[in-house]
Amino acid sequence: MTSSDSDRRPPPGGLVWFDEPAPPRRTEQLSRERIVRAAMDMADQEASGEFTMRALATGLGVRSPMALYRYVGSKDGLLDLMADQVYGQFAVARGEGWREALRTMGRTGWDAVRRHPWFARLAFSRPPLGPNALDLYEAALTELDPLGLDAAIRSRCVDTVLGQVFSSGLALLEERTMRARTGLSTDDDLEQAAAPYMERIAAAGRHPHFVRWATDPERHAPGPQPFDQTLEWLLDGLARIVAEGGRTPGA
Repeated sequence: MTSSDSDRRPPPGGLVWFDEPAPPRRTEQLSRERIVRAAMDMADQEASGEFTMRALATGLGVRSPMALYRYVGSKDGLLDLMADQVYGQFAVARGEGWREALRTMGRTGWDAVRRHPWFARLAFSRPPLGPNALDLYEAALTELDPLGLDAAIRSRCVDTVLGQVFSSGLALLEERTMRARTGLSTDDDLEQAAAPYMERIAAAGRHPHFVRWATDPERHAPGPQPFDQTLEWLLDGLARIVAEGGRTPGA
C-alpha cells in the first residue's frame, strides 16, 4: 500500500461520488454492477427495503462483506449507487413544453418508486449527485429554461413534482412494512380487522362526516389514480406561478 493509499480518507458522508477510487477489476464472481443489482433485488424482496451487507455477501457467495467494500467503498456508497440506478428509470419528455416534461418525470418516477419503494427513503437521505440524477435534473431544467424564471423558481418547480413522488413512495414503503408486520396484506384484511373499531366510532356519533365518508362506496369509484390526480393539481398550481412570471399568486 502506498502512502497516498494509507492517507486516503473516506469521502464525506460516505458519498461514493466524492473522490472514491475506481473499483478493482471485475472478477467472475464480483463486480460493482453485480453487487448493485443483487442489493436492489434483495431490497425489493424485503417489505422494509432493508438488508445487511453480510446477507448480501452471503447471497453473492463471498465470505465477508469486506470483499464488497472494495467495489462500493461502504454501505452508504452502495446505497448511493442503488439510488442512482433508480433515478435512471425516470424520464423527462423533451420538446413538448414544461408541463409535459414535469408530468412525464412525475409519472415515470412514480412507476420507478412502485418497483423499488426503498428508493423513496434514500431520496430523502442521500444527495442526488450521481450521473443519472444529474441527467434528470439537467433535462428538467432544460425544459423550464425558456420560461425565463429565476433559478429558485425553476428548482422549486422540479422539486415540487419530485417531492410528490418521494413522499408518495415513502408512504407506500411504510404501508408495505406495516402490512408485512401485521399480516394485513390486502385492503379487505385491513377493513375486516378495523370493522369492530369503526362500528364503535359510528355508534359514538362524534365523527359523523368521517363515518359517512368511510362508508360511502363512491370513495372507491373508478377515476384517475390518486397519484396522477394529485400530480395534475400540482401542475395546475405551477401553471399559475409560471403565468405570473415566477411570482406566487396572491403574494
